[in-house]
Amino acid sequence: MDKSLTYINFTTYMQEAIIAALNTQTFPNPKVGAVLVDKFGNIKSTGVHHGPGTNHAEIEIINNSVITEEDTLYVTLEPCFHTDSSPSCCAELLKTPIKNIVIGDIDIDIRTNGKSIELLKKNNVNITFEKNANLFINPHYKNQKLSIIKPTIIGKIATSDNNFIYENNSINKYITNEISLSLTHYLRATVDGIAIGKNTLITDSPKLNIRNSDVSNITPIKIVFWGSDVNIDKYIDIYHDFIFLTSFNHSASNIYPLLNGEFSLNNIYSELKINSLLVEGGNYLHKFLLNNLKYDSFYWFKSSKKITDGNQLTDPILNKLNTEYKVINKFPLKDNQLTTYTYI
Repeated sequence: MDKSLTYINFTTYMQEAIIAALNTQTFPNPKVGAVLVDKFGNIKSTGVHHGPGTNHAEIEIINNSVITEEDTLYVTLEPCFHTDSSPSCCAELLKTPIKNIVIGDIDIDIRTNGKSIELLKKNNVNITFEKNANLFINPHYKNQKLSIIKPTIIGKIATSDNNFIYENNSINKYITNEISLSLTHYLRATVDGIAIGKNTLITDSPKLNIRNSDVSNITPIKIVFWGSDVNIDKYIDIYHDFIFLTSFNHSASNIYPLLNGEFSLNNIYSELKINSLLVEGGNYLHKFLLNNLKYDSFYWFKSSKKITDGNQLTDPILNKLNTEYKVINKFPLKDNQLTTYTYI
């Protein structure tokens, strides 16, 4: 397993639970992973939820393990409290000897929402947290539970220390280090679609695949915000597995004229069935989207490297981030830094 998730404060065991969860398809239920660890630090069992009508991750652990008081259970989301659609994982755990549980996030589902944590503590179970595990795995979960009918949109940019996003005459198109790149690929594994702009497609010829081996089977939809340029035929042939969003009609099956009139993410949601979208754009696309909608979260990877010849992140984007978004975390990634934002 790639250990880059360590740099955003997940232990090895929570990382195992996260990776297991990411490799499932559970919508409309959240992806959840669980790992049972013995007192020597050995993983005894791994469980995941496989979707509606199947056992939850904790129940898989219970069914497939001999649990002792000395074990520790890591689970990416608070065990469910309710019994209306499944057995209560909280109640089932209380039937076992487990005394130590590490939870990724409190479940905002009103049927649970801290109730399991309270009951487990009342029954002398030690509860600790590794926050943001569920938020990372299931970026759309919050909007889903709040009944916000639009895709969750995540922005991502990588820059040099002096905010250049592209270096002219460089054979290496990557500005940031291997940790930043690995985290980007894990981010890709959490979403339904990855979007770039026309200039990024032409300049970088990206594959938009996922290159971390433990999540490489995940294949988000690849999207290009192409716009109004009708000189597209060459590219739709080369990038036949990409979807091109345009402001004009075309006979090709991978062209969607969704940019006509007033742009709305709901069009993407309804046409492409995308609940979560990672935008890895440059200046033009980020400026366009920041002006037309809000990102639910934003990831800025910054290298210590300085660049003097290339394209620099523009002031309108910086101003938007500084005035309309707040910093959630800053993570040192050796000689890089990751800053995460959310909309104010």
